[in-house]
Amino acid sequence: MAITDSMIQTAMSHLRAGARGEAAKVLRDVCRIEPSHIRAHCMLAIVTYQDGDSGGALAILDELESRHPDKPEVVRSRAEVLRGTGNLEAALDAQRKARELNPHDPVGHLQEGVLLDAMGRRTEAMAAAEQALTLKPDLTGAQQLLGALTYRTGEIGESARLMAEARRAGKAGIDPNHHQALSLFGLGRINELMALTPAIHPTQRFGETMVKAIAAWLDNDPQRCGDMLIEAQPLAGNAAIDAPNRSVFIVYGAILDGLLSWRRDNPDSYGREAEQTFHVIGDSHVLTAANLTLPVAGVMTRLKSHFTFGCKAWHLVRDEPSPYRSFFQAAADGIPASSTVVAGYGELDCRYKEGIMRVVRNNPARDWRALVDDLVPRYVAFVMAEAERRGWTLWLQTPPMSNVNTSLLLTDDRLAFLGIIERFNERLRAEAEAHKLPLIDVKATTTTPKRTPRHTHYIDTNQVRPTALIEALRLMTL
Repeated sequence: MAITDSMIQTAMSHLRAGARGEAAKVLRDVCRIEPSHIRAHCMLAIVTYQDGDSGGALAILDELESRHPDKPEVVRSRAEVLRGTGNLEAALDAQRKARELNPHDPVGHLQEGVLLDAMGRRTEAMAAAEQALTLKPDLTGAQQLLGALTYRTGEIGESARLMAEARRAGKAGIDPNHHQALSLFGLGRINELMALTPAIHPTQRFGETMVKAIAAWLDNDPQRCGDMLIEAQPLAGNAAIDAPNRSVFIVYGAILDGLLSWRRDNPDSYGREAEQTFHVIGDSHVLTAANLTLPVAGVMTRLKSHFTFGCKAWHLVRDEPSPYRSFFQAAADGIPASSTVVAGYGELDCRYKEGIMRVVRNNPARDWRALVDDLVPRYVAFVMAEAERRGWTLWLQTPPMSNVNTSLLLTDDRLAFLGIIERFNERLRAEAEAHKLPLIDVKATTTTPKRTPRHTHYIDTNQVRPTALIEALRLMTL
């Protein structure tokens, strides 16, 4: 091994240890000893950029490219620096030049795909990732990128397959957004989900453990659910603050903990002999309904929940593919024909920081009243069409009142937020009446006569306890 090659290994060891300064010293020595050492110059440019000197990094690459204009690794390094500075168009131009210099390099196609994805050019990004896999079928990064892209376009079965292949590489953090676990959950492949080997990286392991805990709760296995929450708790503490979905899964942990506590205190509400089963499909509020056995119009009924992660009514009516609509279709495929199905969407659409409020914040010219008036009839039409196509008897369920402390909100925000909740429910009641659909009015049971939240019905600011649903069913007239 040449002395410079040994020095490169030393520099890499410093980088792995986080000692960029020491690595830069070694790389400068290599560049002095061997001025034509392309790898050393490229590595030095990247380290210089990582130290906050993008201008210095590009100067190193300018000088190197003037001497070696046809070396793809030089142009690829330029693309990496430019991407880091946020100049994605220039980065893509550089990356494409590198790819043209070496069209058979799968990594070049992969890096182009990553850039295209960052620019929102999803179709081109998928083509680049597919080309990378054509050249190297086991290229982990390309499997990961294509798995993420197919997830976002609603191809959750393909995403699960690709992420499973990428996972075999044994690298930490290979699926930070939990696409494989969420896809398997959405597809109802719970045995495969539960059999996933614990991920190496704590953030990924935390999210996957939480998905397993949710699956256990829905599968009427509170013991396993509780065990999963215990396993997940220390992982949440070790996770980076900005880890994908971390805050969402922490909220789910609190919801499950509250539901487990209620179930321990109310064992008679579960496990009784039932004469019929109602299927409840919707957002996180279906977790509240899961496996309750209670009288509905005098008939003992078991509630079986089908949770569609993150799915809003808005996702169901949009004419574009998404994982959320795929979650709905996969869950609906698992519900037998002739079933009674309760559609419980809308709460996510009405949240303070999501749904319609987010649209209005991003574009204050939008009228939240018009948005609600457009959404609700389209949502009801969608679930009615699904019910007719699948032979279901359809019921609707209203989203609850919010338990957010609205006294802390600015006046305009408070009026819009509470107005969205009220108007969504008004429109949903009107649609149910117009189409003669039974309506479980959780909004009514979670609102006091003073139009404030009935706090005893809540686990947190959004999720209701089973008491709210039980009362709403008791008050129904069929």
